[in-house]
Amino acid sequence: MLLFPLTLAEPQSFSLWEKLLFAGLAITSGALFWRRFGPILHKILQSRKDADFHLSPIGRRVWDFFWEVLCQSKVIRQRPLPGLAHAFVFWGFCAFALVTLNHCAVGLGIGFLSPAGFFGRFYSYLAAAFAVACAVSILGLFVRRFLVRPRWLGQKLSYQSGVIAGLIFLLMATYLATFFVADADPATRLQIGRASCRERV
Repeated sequence: MLLFPLTLAEPQSFSLWEKLLFAGLAITSGALFWRRFGPILHKILQSRKDADFHLSPIGRRVWDFFWEVLCQSKVIRQRPLPGLAHAFVFWGFCAFALVTLNHCAVGLGIGFLSPAGFFGRFYSYLAAAFAVACAVSILGLFVRRFLVRPRWLGQKLSYQSGVIAGLIFLLMATYLATFFVADADPATRLQIGRASCRERV
């Protein structure tokens, strides 16, 4: 009996027109991002240097980055439950970084994380665990912001944040769905797998 009987059922190849479409969308997305980020980066690079800035002590800075950024210590300490939910969303996207890179590579025919290999299978389960935590967390944050609506969050709602929360939840849900269609017909597996890849792209 296998310890992990579920298998990731994602397409590992795409047709030529799909590759060209993906490449075109990726280039367009990169250009739009740079159009927005380029001027900001230019202002940062042209800003006046801080005369009293020093990198030292390096060890302390590395520890602060690990503890406060990667471990989200301040966020969790200031607001334990909402902070933990925010942390799981952050950790989920960190875990999905490699999955997303692989999906981009698969879209170009150069995938490097095979679900049939030991590491690929292990990492798919790791990403799935974070996907569950991230989906539950983003759902909780959505309910808190749009239904519970505590007074200290303000009365004005940002519907854009609601759309983003929905997309994050859909991303996690479609990834998790690919574990439950291994025994389905090939057309169903292909549709769900491609939906999962499109969400990340």
